[in-house]
Amino acid sequence: MVKTLVGLKSETYEHPFDREALDRLKRVSGVDRVTNFLLNWTFVNWHLIELQGSHFRITRESCPELYSLIEEVEETLDITDRPKVYTQWGYNINGYTTGTKDNTLMMLNSGAIDLLTDNQLKYIVGHEMGHIKSNHVLYHMMAEFLPSIISLIPGAKILSAPIQLALFYWQRMSELTADRAGLLACQDKEATLQAIVKMAGLPLKYFDSINEEAFLAQAEEFKKMHEGFINGAMANISIMTSTHPWTVFRAAELIKWINSGEYDRILSGTKVKQCDPDNGGCGKIVSIDTSVCPRCGNTEFKLM
Repeated sequence: MVKTLVGLKSETYEHPFDREALDRLKRVSGVDRVTNFLLNWTFVNWHLIELQGSHFRITRESCPELYSLIEEVEETLDITDRPKVYTQWGYNINGYTTGTKDNTLMMLNSGAIDLLTDNQLKYIVGHEMGHIKSNHVLYHMMAEFLPSIISLIPGAKILSAPIQLALFYWQRMSELTADRAGLLACQDKEATLQAIVKMAGLPLKYFDSINEEAFLAQAEEFKKMHEGFINGAMANISIMTSTHPWTVFRAAELIKWINSGEYDRILSGTKVKQCDPDNGGCGKIVSIDTSVCPRCGNTEFKLM
């Protein structure tokens, strides 16, 4: 049974590369001005309207099973700023989150829904919810639209290069934090690794015989190949404008985190109780310190 992580803070599982990269980004001159410009750029609002008008929205009425899965992930990660969730046609296993704090949208590719088991899909949904919980969405949107902004301003490409490189580097590192959120959402190590293997390109005909150990061996071999300064520098240069780190690197970092014991510590350290349904309660899982259920107002609880 998946444990509800009431009171979970993103800082608890944040990857240090993410934190360091964001601190570096915020120190780059001009970032604040670009952020303010983006928030007031009419095209961004038009883009969000277009997404909402062109894709299928997941609601309790339109797609109850998928809505229930998404709602379960939100409850597990204690997400309060819940996004509107849409699907888009595409058979790569992926999703993304965009928008503003007041209008956050999650897009799920149809391939992720069709090709993954429920627990594997929870990892993908939890990954995107992790971006929301960590307040990544604004800077992700900056990375998405900055090239378009720059193209409108003569001579801006050279001047904005430090911002772009810092922004893309942080975006790649933020994926490592979101991967941890995805694992916490499904709480199934095997399903998480299988989802990553599928994202890495495993052919559909082999989905029933996934060998996670072989993929982990590939990840370990990859890390050893690129530990040297020269190889590492060349590898970083090769993806400096990419939005995601290499898939095998992501798997290796996630396994490293699991082996550190931090994943199990978070699961075991969360103390919760249930609003007692046998005494008029709604069954909501709440923090051990809660005295009044925030959903129904009941004051009767039972320990879990």
